[in-house]
Parts: sequence; C-alpha cells; structure tokens
Amino acid sequence: MATANFHARLERIQKSQNRNAAPVRNVPVRELSSHMPGATPAGMVRRRRHPVFEHLRALCGGALLGLLAAVTNVGLTWEGSPWGPGTELSGIIWWPAMGSLGLAAVLMLASLILASRRPGFALFSLGYLSALMLALVA
Repeated sequence: MATANFHARLERIQKSQNRNAAPVRNVPVRELSSHMPGATPAGMVRRRRHPVFEHLRALCGGALLGLLAAVTNVGLTWEGSPWGPGTELSGIIWWPAMGSLGLAAVLMLASLILASRRPGFALFSLGYLSALMLALVA
C-alpha cells in the first residue's frame, strides 16, 4: 500500500515536471542495480581491501614527516651540516626540531583517544613516531 502511494506520487511529480513524459513503470531493485554504472557483474564479487591499505597514504605521510624531523634533529649535532652547532641556522632550527620530538608524544597520546574513530590519524602518528625513532637510533 505504501509503495503504491509512493509510486503514484512519483508519477504525479514527473508528469507535472514534464507533460510529454511517458509514465514510470515499476522496476524491481535487482533489475535496476544491474544496469547501474559501477555495478559488478553477477559472477564477480568485489574484494574488500585490508583496512591498513585504505590508510596507506596517512601511514606513508607520517613516516616521511618523521624522517624529515629526524634529519633535522640529527643535523643539529653534526659539525658539517648547514644547521649544525655554531652556525646561524642552529638557533633558528633548534626550536622546531625540539617541537617535532614533542609532537611525536602528543600525536601518540591523541591517537590513543581517537583510534577507533580516526584510524588514519592513528596510523599517521604511528608512522611518524616509528620513522622518527628509527632514524634517530640508526
């Protein structure tokens, strides 16, 4: 009963918009979904990707930023680096480099709270911390 009223209302709306239009016929959902763009053929089943691969960009982005922070911190202790000890840039780069170390802890604490709602953020912070620590230790 409800579907009959719904389809009748759709027909009235379409007739009022276009007086020359042909009446709408009821099409089963199965038939409609097979003609939709992007629908999979009946024999094929879409494979779901692993959840980590859905957030691979966040993981790689965090790792790249962690490596950048590690290179900046390591450069502060090398004598030959452009921002090494005794250079003008060491005073300018020191605060952002130390901030990048503190940011790793803040990101991990925030990801503990937000991991269930924002898994991409949790993987970003994991990549950041992992790359930062591995590059500083190596």
